[in-house]
Amino acid sequence: MSIVEKEKILGYTGKILRIDLTRNEIKEEDLKIEDIDNFIGGIGLATKIICSEVNPNIDSFDPLNTLVFMTGPLTGTMVPTTGRYVVAAKSPLTNGWGEAHAGGFFGVKLKRAGYDGIVIKGKASSPVYIYIDNDKVEIRDASKYWEMDIFETDLSLKDELKNKEFSIATIGPAGEKLARIACIASDITPDGPRIAGRTGMGAIMGSKNLKAIAVRGTKNILIANVQELRNTLRRILPSIMSSATVQYQALYGTAGEMWILYKVYGDVPIKNFSLGEWDGVENIIGEAMAKTVFKGHRGCYNCPIKCWKIVETENGLVRAPEYETIASFGTMLLVNDPHFLVKANILCNKYGIDTISTGSTIAWAMECYEKGILNKEDLNGLELQWGNKDAIQKLIQLIGERKGIGKILSEGVRIASAIVGKGSEKFALHVKGLEVPMHDPRAFQGMGLQYATSNRGACHLQGLVLRIEQGERVLDLKIYERYNRFDTEGKGRIVALMEDWYQILESMIICKFFPVPPTYVATFYTLVTGKTKKLPELIETGTRIFNLQRMFNIACGISKKDDTLPQRLLEEPLNEGACKGQVVKLEPMLKEYYQYRGWNENGYPTKEILEKLGLLAYSKLLK
Repeated sequence: MSIVEKEKILGYTGKILRIDLTRNEIKEEDLKIEDIDNFIGGIGLATKIICSEVNPNIDSFDPLNTLVFMTGPLTGTMVPTTGRYVVAAKSPLTNGWGEAHAGGFFGVKLKRAGYDGIVIKGKASSPVYIYIDNDKVEIRDASKYWEMDIFETDLSLKDELKNKEFSIATIGPAGEKLARIACIASDITPDGPRIAGRTGMGAIMGSKNLKAIAVRGTKNILIANVQELRNTLRRILPSIMSSATVQYQALYGTAGEMWILYKVYGDVPIKNFSLGEWDGVENIIGEAMAKTVFKGHRGCYNCPIKCWKIVETENGLVRAPEYETIASFGTMLLVNDPHFLVKANILCNKYGIDTISTGSTIAWAMECYEKGILNKEDLNGLELQWGNKDAIQKLIQLIGERKGIGKILSEGVRIASAIVGKGSEKFALHVKGLEVPMHDPRAFQGMGLQYATSNRGACHLQGLVLRIEQGERVLDLKIYERYNRFDTEGKGRIVALMEDWYQILESMIICKFFPVPPTYVATFYTLVTGKTKKLPELIETGTRIFNLQRMFNIACGISKKDDTLPQRLLEEPLNEGACKGQVVKLEPMLKEYYQYRGWNENGYPTKEILEKLGLLAYSKLLK
């Protein structure tokens, strides 16, 4: 009997789908009350499952590595921006905790099929896809889809299923070939896709011979107090939608703030984080993109913001590049052509590779070429000067197909630089193996600390501390004062607080770009599920989730030495721009951070903290 029937906790389906691809077995499992009490859902529940069932010492491509797709209690409800899902496993890119996130409709359809999540183990003997149509679940042959790109797979699979209501999550050729920067794409046509991009989750699907998951769900999601939830949303929605950040995203997508981030803060990385100014930025900011390539607005499930922009090409409507892609293929590579950025984005999506990691790895290769570490012969005959669009396009193809130099670059910048050597490691900007995203932490000291301590490696979305350093206050989290972005004092506390809170957002699941005050998130949970969780309890739950991921990383061999940043960000100030002369002053912030978290000097959670959080049963991960 599920928790929905037994405990009367709504918002959940009460069922987890377990699939063993080696044994060709499909089972249903009831969701446990203690698991939702301690981990809520989404990334929290994925963390609990992986840390309980995966041996941290196995290779990421071992069939015993567990791949988890998970929704949350708010997924598919009337709460705005709750169409997201998370996917997690031991990462082939970082060799530690791995997770990726995507919006769209896939998560909603999975939940409406009757499942809060899917837990996938083993490896199929030949390519397969998972078919879910409400209660009907099958493992089906996918041999004819193997080697197809994501667009071909989506169209062909929907043609086979004869039903366009299916939402499909798939990998491209890069994931099949185990490129460590491969992603998972879902909700692909007519003008998608949505991308679960980071930490190589597409390669994990490929290692299991799992090409795709096709899901259709038509069941209702039960809500405890519909009318009060509706009334609450009516009160809060106008103030959220009137905020400047939301308005920029509604008009121009995630690139809407690019000019402010560049001109006011010096936050946009240029030429592999080596420059502070570049005239080409003006051609690719959100406003410029809107004038030249944007053709419309789309949104994920129940989203009033609609930051998902589309563009028209000779092949029809496609998704426009997000801020991170515009920066990783624009400012990072000195390309100021918005039409080329659209093309690069489509090509990366086609092969199924993460645009942040791909652009960053190409930037590393360009700097190696500039410094004479790589030559034309090493690069399959390519002249890899900065801004060379033809060479960039060819490199994307080589990476997606894992051919020539692309085979090395598809491993990500950490492994690629270790293979090449010759001092190239200095230009490889990553944390724990994950390429640094498109926000320069020299502009925001706290963001530097967040990069260093994020469990999945360099990540701007595991706390989004730059919002606090831009002047926002989160009174519900006791962040009352305004913090100077270049100061270090107090950053340990706010980074830990925001990291923990973002675990809650990814457990509920609700989009981070929909700025709901934390108290209202607690209210939403109560009104949807009928189960009261007050804000302090939620914050402690976020702390529990974050600490358990930390323990998993420690068991994987990741330690205090990895809580650091690339040398360039620590020692090389920029000579121009809005953060001229700054470097990240990490050590004092890291010391304060460890102290606030109650970790010892080696960055290990103490026995007292584990006992407080109810994690003593996982102590074996620290041995």
